[in-house]
Amino acid sequence: MTRQEAESLGIDLSTIKACKRIRQLAKLDRLRIDEDTHRSGINKHLFSYIEYCGYEVLEFVRMYLSRLQPYMLERRTDQEKVDSYLCVIDTLYKVSVYIKADTTQFEEVIVSFHEDNKRGVARTNSLIKRSDIDTVPIFSDCITGHSPETERYTVREIFQRGLKELPIELSAVKCEDFFLVSRRAIELQFISYCNDYLRDLYTSDLDIDFSQVEIFSMLQQISFTSYGKDTFSSISLLIDSLTAQNDRISKATADFALTTFVRSLKLTTEQRTELSMLLREKFKVTAIKGIDLILDRVTDLLLDCEITDD
Repeated sequence: MTRQEAESLGIDLSTIKACKRIRQLAKLDRLRIDEDTHRSGINKHLFSYIEYCGYEVLEFVRMYLSRLQPYMLERRTDQEKVDSYLCVIDTLYKVSVYIKADTTQFEEVIVSFHEDNKRGVARTNSLIKRSDIDTVPIFSDCITGHSPETERYTVREIFQRGLKELPIELSAVKCEDFFLVSRRAIELQFISYCNDYLRDLYTSDLDIDFSQVEIFSMLQQISFTSYGKDTFSSISLLIDSLTAQNDRISKATADFALTTFVRSLKLTTEQRTELSMLLREKFKVTAIKGIDLILDRVTDLLLDCEITDD
């Protein structure tokens, strides 16, 4: 397939070019993170979470950028007022991740990396199902199969959402330096991962009837911080689950799951303080109604949970 044929299918070639450039920048030794405090004051709120999960921020962002795929991104040309700026948002979260690189030639590449917001107010992604075609572009260097008769390939690539990396094998059509694959085939892997872990939390750890809960159906229901299995990520996932419910019974069940999980934790005094602080920091960027009430209750429960020896 030619690039012109791909473009006729609605594929945005400029976003593919931007994604390829960002992946290349991630490999440069002169990459650094923008740690200057922006006007909103909340452009560094993901860094504490990344460090809490055991990663060094620069190395994590470098790895994350190197695994970006064109279908995840939307260009933000309104933020590219200087020729050296390259700006995209990673849209496949409850709140998109804002990525902006200053690519001035031969100088340090400075990258901003935070959840998208305007003066501290989150831009929450719509849950309206997209009407566009399912075929999307990806980059892959690992071809595991090829059928000359159908001109279809099988590719294997590592995809990343939040902290979670998943190797996924896909049927693909080659188009010069990229492939066209099924978006849903990728997304279902991550949705299933989150739903399976959520089910484990409800049924194994909390002994709650999971059938009363609305499961995730779109990546835009799930936060960047909900893809791990550490304590913070588990609480984030349970909050996402609570806010995804549509009726009183399912909301009550999800709320009970959240409070029961937090109450069951065994933490040191330092861990309780750190977790409470990180949750407040993370949810500074949110459009969740009543989040302050949820966080107040979680904080109170953390104060009451069993304290282990410091």
